[in-house]
Amino acid sequence: MKYYSLIIALNLIFCQDSLFWFDMNNVIDSIPETPKVLDKIFNKTLNKNFSEIKLKPDDLKEGYRLQIFESSSVSKANKKMKKFKKILGDSLYMSFEAPFYKIQYGNFAKRDEAEREKKNIAKRGFKDIWIIRSRIF
Repeated sequence: MKYYSLIIALNLIFCQDSLFWFDMNNVIDSIPETPKVLDKIFNKTLNKNFSEIKLKPDDLKEGYRLQIFESSSVSKANKKMKKFKKILGDSLYMSFEAPFYKIQYGNFAKRDEAEREKKNIAKRGFKDIWIIRSRIF
């Protein structure tokens, strides 16, 4: 009986899976690459979640954007984002809605503005563009 008690006690001491063996200071989590906002005005990339941006309720309003690309591959989406940055002069937005990474362009208050820009972009060789409702700045 003593041996069984000793085995159980040793088992409880040495065989427990514990978080004490895991050092959280050594964990390095990379900054996620999406969503990205590429802005030619400030000429930099803003890597922040839109929920973290401190905007007043009056700063966000309902509007329209042009969706110009979507893919389930983050590497394809990042390559396209770089390509579109060179071609388009306005703000680009990349978001992730499972399972797709979506690239959207522009901030249009009215649908007819988005329609005009859609025609202009189609002349530049963009295909499969559609207008989506979105919150705009």
